[in-house]
Amino acid sequence: MRAIISLLTIVSCLLSGGSSLYGQTQMEMNAIAAADFQNADARLNSVYKKVLSRNASNREFCSDLREAQRAWIRFVDFHMKTLFPLKEGENPREVYGSIFFLEFDTGKTELFNQRIRQLEGFLHDGR
Repeated sequence: MRAIISLLTIVSCLLSGGSSLYGQTQMEMNAIAAADFQNADARLNSVYKKVLSRNASNREFCSDLREAQRAWIRFVDFHMKTLFPLKEGENPREVYGSIFFLEFDTGKTELFNQRIRQLEGFLHDGR
C-alpha cells in the first residue's frame, strides 16, 4: 500500500509541474526517498547479475560472490537496526517521527550505492 501511495505522490508531483524533485511536504519527501531506494535496489540487482553473468565460467568466484552478497544483505539489515533501534512492538514512526521513512530509505540507498560501486569495480577490472 505504501508503494502505491508513494508512486501516486511522485506521479502527481511530476504532472503538476509545481513541485521540485525534492518534495515540499514530508509525505512527498518520503515518497521520493522510497523511489530513490527502489531505483538503487534495481540497479544493484542489475550490476550483481551482470558480474555473475560475466564470470559464469568461474564457479568459485560466483559462489563466493553469492555468499558475500548474502552476508552484505544481512549487514545492511543489522546496520539499519543499529541506526534506528526499536524495542519489540515499537512503531518506528512513533519513536522517530514522520521523518523516519525518509531517513531510513536514504540510509539504505546510500549503502546500496556503495555496494553498486564495489560490484562495478569487478566489471572495470575485467571481471
